[in-house]
Amino acid sequence: MAPVNDEKRRIIEELEKTRGDLAGASVGLRGQLNFQRRLSVIWQNNRWVWLSFMALFGWVLSRLPRRTKKIYLDKSGARVRPPGKSFVGTIVGQLWSVAWSVAKPAMIAYLTRRMTKKA
Repeated sequence: MAPVNDEKRRIIEELEKTRGDLAGASVGLRGQLNFQRRLSVIWQNNRWVWLSFMALFGWVLSRLPRRTKKIYLDKSGARVRPPGKSFVGTIVGQLWSVAWSVAKPAMIAYLTRRMTKKA
C-alpha cells in the first residue's frame, strides 16, 4: 500500500509543478497579447514619428486629384444612364439579379439558423 501512496504523491507533485509552469507561461502570454497596452507604449515612445507620418499621409491625400462625375442629359434635360455602363441590361446582369433574388432569402435563413443554434 505504501508504494501506491508514494506514486500518487509523486504524480500529484508533478501535476502541481506543471500547473505552476503553465500559470507562469499564461501570464507571460497574456502580457504579450495585450495589444492595447503595447499600442499605448509604442504611441508614447514614438509619438512624433506617428504624428509626422499622419501629417504626411494627410498631405498626400489632399494632393490627389478630385474625382469627377460625368452627368449625361438628353435633349429635354433629363438625366440618362451613361452609355455602356448598364450591367443590369446585359444577360449576365439579368442572370445575376435572378440568382441573387433566390440566394438572398436562402442565405438569410441559413444565417438565422446558425445564429439561433449559437444562442
